[in-house]
Amino acid sequence: MSRYLLFFGCVLLGVFPCKSQDVIVLHKENKLTGRVLWEKSKGDSLFYRSAVSSGDSLLLFVPRRRVEYVLSDGDRRMLYRGKTRGWQPWRGRTFNEVPQHRMLYAASWSTILDGWSVDASAMRMMNRNNRIGVGAFVRYLSTEPTIGAIVDTDPSIDTYEHQVIAFGAQAEVRGYSRRLKTFFYVDFGLGGAYHRFDWSHYSAMLEWLGESTTEKQYPSSRWAYQFNYRLGTCIRLTRGLYADVAFIGIGHIFTKGIPQKYISSDQFPFGFSVGLRFGREQR
Repeated sequence: MSRYLLFFGCVLLGVFPCKSQDVIVLHKENKLTGRVLWEKSKGDSLFYRSAVSSGDSLLLFVPRRRVEYVLSDGDRRMLYRGKTRGWQPWRGRTFNEVPQHRMLYAASWSTILDGWSVDASAMRMMNRNNRIGVGAFVRYLSTEPTIGAIVDTDPSIDTYEHQVIAFGAQAEVRGYSRRLKTFFYVDFGLGGAYHRFDWSHYSAMLEWLGESTTEKQYPSSRWAYQFNYRLGTCIRLTRGLYADVAFIGIGHIFTKGIPQKYISSDQFPFGFSVGLRFGREQR
């Protein structure tokens, strides 16, 4: 009886390693087979035991950055979800498959009505699905609006220069297309803006109006509120780097109105924006 039990045990020991092999799928490399040691694989290396011809096993490891996923017992696909969550089972074709970010940084240039702008931003993705983010922006805007001629003696002079430095908070909601490897997003921003005006084209007329009238109707600077919105796409170029293309709208709210009245291209410019987004992707 004891001999039968011993034989049975040998058979189980021979079969068990075959059924407990894991398949480690690497990025653009040959697959590895062995028994993954999940408890030991909590850092930047995936440890596994690989069988050799003598019947023993070797303790080996592979850098996590080379691992795409692991096929474990029962054909379960295991993906790395970051240092906090570690290796977890694949949850199917859900939003969990999208690139995961903690922080995203962006820089872009925009062509707007009668001018241009450049801006930079930083955003923290807030929820577990990386669909919502909050952050801050800073922007420089320059316009040279066209207005009706003020001085009849020289009707060709009909522009003035306008520069803005703005900063504030913003929020974003986005979705992801796996097929296109593209984020689609809408974001909103609100903050303060410092405006500078150059009325040098009208120096003769301003002298004629007088100092008090000039300061009231043609100020050299003014603070205001700025709001903006952006509808755009982020196309994945490589891991952690995206091309950002968007339609942008900017608006200014003055606490004290300027009597000469802004035209739409100055107070409410809009246009198209191109830039880059970058940030570390988590798996």
